Amino acid sequence: MHRHQAKPYDRVPTMEPYEEEEDDDDFIRRQIKIQKDYLEEQDQSLEQLSDSVLRLGHMSLEIGKEIETQNKMISDLDDDMDTAVTSLDIVTAKTKELIKKTGGFKWFLLIVFLVVLLLVLILLLLWT
Repeated sequence: MHRHQAKPYDRVPTMEPYEEEEDDDDFIRRQIKIQKDYLEEQDQSLEQLSDSVLRLGHMSLEIGKEIETQNKMISDLDDDMDTAVTSLDIVTAKTKELIKKTGGFKWFLLIVFLVVLLLVLILLLLWT
């Protein structure tokens, strides 16, 4: 089946054959009314289009504000991550220094094991 697609000029009324008894003034009035109706329809369409454009404008402004807010949040998060990485590097360096001062890795592991054991015993004591 072939569907007929409407074209913009399909809506233009076809002119009926001019009858001699038809008064020229009636013909002109009818044509003016038809033109006014089309202008009103176009005005309504333009108002709807204008409303849509205004809504899109407001939405784009809100999206822009949201993007600015999220960019600030990301920047703050990046700064916090840099601070955390720097702090972690300092703790790692101090831990390595502590391992060297305490006599090596074996002693460090023993201390870590004893601290974990102490925490487990405290937790068991609190739960019972």
